[in-house]
Amino acid sequence: MRISIRGALASFGGALALVVIAALLSGAIAADVGAQALPDGWSSVGTQNDQVIVSAKFAVQEQVRQSRAELKLLSIKHARHQVVAGSNYSMNLMVLSEGKRRLVIAVVWVKLDGGMELTGWHWV
Repeated sequence: MRISIRGALASFGGALALVVIAALLSGAIAADVGAQALPDGWSSVGTQNDQVIVSAKFAVQEQVRQSRAELKLLSIKHARHQVVAGSNYSMNLMVLSEGKRRLVIAVVWVKLDGGMELTGWHWV
């Protein structure tokens, strides 16, 4: 059996070209998927989003209930969303606490049944 070097290189070059094309296509697909919200991944969400506003108000009300402190929501500075069994909303909130403006990071879990739970409250 006789194999020519030229034929072997041509076969190798064709296979290499297919591998390169496949890698380029998979990179393009991964980039497209990365633009969408992935489970367990955080993505920015607008501060005027209805669910963000509801979650921010809930976070402040729940913290008032738990701590018995007087708090008032002043503004939502930034919000992120994470898809889990439901959704997590992490929000940077400006609140009025004891007459002072304070920044807090609040995390609210919106359950699949629509219920909400304050899972994080951290003063910055």
